[in-house]
Amino acid sequence: MFKHLVFIWFLCGFAYNVSAEEMSLEDTIAEVNDSVVSIVVDSIDKQALGAGIIVSKDGYVVTNAHVAENADKISVITTEDEQYSARLVGLDAKTDIALLKVDDSLYFKPASFADSDLVRTGNSVFAIGNPFGLGNSVSLGIISAKERDIEKGPYDNFIQTDTAINQGNSGGPLFNTDGEVVGMNTAIFSMNGNNMGVGFSTPSNIVQWVVQELKNKGKVERGWIGIGVKKIRIDGTEQKNSLVVSTMSENSPAEKGGIKVGDILLKVGDMELSNPRLFSLQISQTEPNTELPVTVLRDNKSLELSVKVILKPEEKFMKKEATESGEPESAYRHKFGTEIKALAMTVDFDETNQDVIVESVEEQSEAAEKGIRAGDRFKTLNGHKIFGLEDLLVKIKEASAKGQVILQFIGDDGFDTVTLNLKDSR
Repeated sequence: MFKHLVFIWFLCGFAYNVSAEEMSLEDTIAEVNDSVVSIVVDSIDKQALGAGIIVSKDGYVVTNAHVAENADKISVITTEDEQYSARLVGLDAKTDIALLKVDDSLYFKPASFADSDLVRTGNSVFAIGNPFGLGNSVSLGIISAKERDIEKGPYDNFIQTDTAINQGNSGGPLFNTDGEVVGMNTAIFSMNGNNMGVGFSTPSNIVQWVVQELKNKGKVERGWIGIGVKKIRIDGTEQKNSLVVSTMSENSPAEKGGIKVGDILLKVGDMELSNPRLFSLQISQTEPNTELPVTVLRDNKSLELSVKVILKPEEKFMKKEATESGEPESAYRHKFGTEIKALAMTVDFDETNQDVIVESVEEQSEAAEKGIRAGDRFKTLNGHKIFGLEDLLVKIKEASAKGQVILQFIGDDGFDTVTLNLKDSR
């Protein structure tokens, strides 16, 4: 569907003295322009250009992860052509967000952020970025759509806009006409890499949450309860404010809390239950150890349950690997797949086909010797269907006592089954 989608891997609040109603658009743009900076990232073999949003006076700047990743040197350039050296605080590949810190800035003018949940289709917006390295440039448009899934990651929830966004705009802000950030420009739909009137921005609420996680912890910790959900349709009519539990991980918080596959969720804390993707996003942004009151409909009876959110197993797994290998955790946060050391491979989960796709396999490993190759797809582990990366990690951990797993997968020659010894207890 999105084969022509070009993600821009570029060369790669403050208080108003005058109310927003009294300010012209030109005055609003002049007021917020200094809160946008140009980003230049130098690495061994390339230079990436992007934009960034100043989020605090003491030098924190947010941009896209694909702009800042693999950097040897990061430079932040203000509208006054002042150039500062910046360091990477942390990045989150799943939302394509990176947080930078300029330590020697005398004064930065931060942007103010709006509640992106209140943005409506048709609202006027403007973008400021660094297209083609020209420096701060402004373009005007409207919100074309909300809650777009562009198959970029598991938490897609993009704002679509017809505001001109080109190479160099990545990481820059999308403002409403009050001069508040409603999104961070991240990707475009294009045949040639240039603007065609379809751009995508990460909502400001997601940006703010990730920034706080990176600022406070250096990484993003996501909540997890271990279920997959789908919309409910009766006689072709979509039922509002309820979702059905379609899959569940074994020994998950949901299972321990009494939820069953087939239950209809009527209430989960204060969460919206209208969109499966947004439900997963809300769960991921819930602090681990939070107890969620849950109401389900089962056999036409309403049941009151409670589920305790835990740290997503994938996050635990990656943290443990980083500690025991002696490598910094940032080395894992730079990866877009998930490294499974116990199986000597890197994998990702294909939400569309609901299976695990192998991204790479270590040479001379048992997996490679038994014919597993990049592009192969896992269907079952120890006879059980795999419902996601977190479920795969849980199943591997449960199999550690036996020291091996049986994988059924689809390769170039069709279905095959192999037994692999786990490299360690993880």
